[in-house]
Amino acid sequence: MSDAFDTAWEIAKADTGMWDEIYAPLYDVFGGERGRNTDKHAFPLDFIQTKDVPLERHYGGKNAMALLPHHQGYVEDIMQDILEYGMMGRDSQWWHREGRKRKKDLTEGRIKFDENKAGLRNPGGVSIPMIGSTPDGWQINEGNHRVHALRRLNAPYIPAYSQATEYEKPKPFSPDLPMGAEMRRWTGNSQERPRDPYGFQSRLREGKFTIPPSFLFGRELVPGMGKLIPDLPDGLTASDMPLDEIRGLSKLRDWQDYPKWKKIDLDDKDY
Repeated sequence: MSDAFDTAWEIAKADTGMWDEIYAPLYDVFGGERGRNTDKHAFPLDFIQTKDVPLERHYGGKNAMALLPHHQGYVEDIMQDILEYGMMGRDSQWWHREGRKRKKDLTEGRIKFDENKAGLRNPGGVSIPMIGSTPDGWQINEGNHRVHALRRLNAPYIPAYSQATEYEKPKPFSPDLPMGAEMRRWTGNSQERPRDPYGFQSRLREGKFTIPPSFLFGRELVPGMGKLIPDLPDGLTASDMPLDEIRGLSKLRDWQDYPKWKKIDLDDKDY
């Protein structure tokens, strides 16, 4: 890495508020109660503590490509980009990438960022690290290099999301961070029953919904951030969501078409 980067990193390490600044662009382009993107399909912004994503949680475990010595140059490029422009900042490589290279003309990428900020579109899948499943637990399916870059920068927490496409058998999912009770019910891990091919549970398994980590694990993951739960009308909760096809419950159908999430401030107990 360059001397300029080393100097910037030394300054950054002394700045206790640096992560608020680094993650500020995420609040502009993602949704949920934390995010300000009003697009109906905007991903809910949520975080997980870095300590809860150890090396063995990478795709490939401790032998993941993102951890190999010859990949560290790329990881350091990501580190430098994050420090200079913020994560997914307007001039960051995310919006200006061409393969692993940075485009010289920033016009198109800036337009994309501005459209996301204005709620006209959303960044879409794998824009932040994605949590997926393994036969006996979970792992980072996408964004492994970014996770490791953030780890090397000593980020206290990282942005992430999940899609419940393969959560078939993991019981108890992982002993150190088990799946939340409502997510177990949604995916069918709390019961043995056939799935309605047209129902909510089937759509969930098809990856139709973006799931915040704090709902996936059923707890506040980052101290002081609370946790995200479905924002349903009339006092309804996630436990009221029918797993089969919805008939006559238009308010719940509306949520399935355009999921909304709200933040609650509770302890770390399951719900």
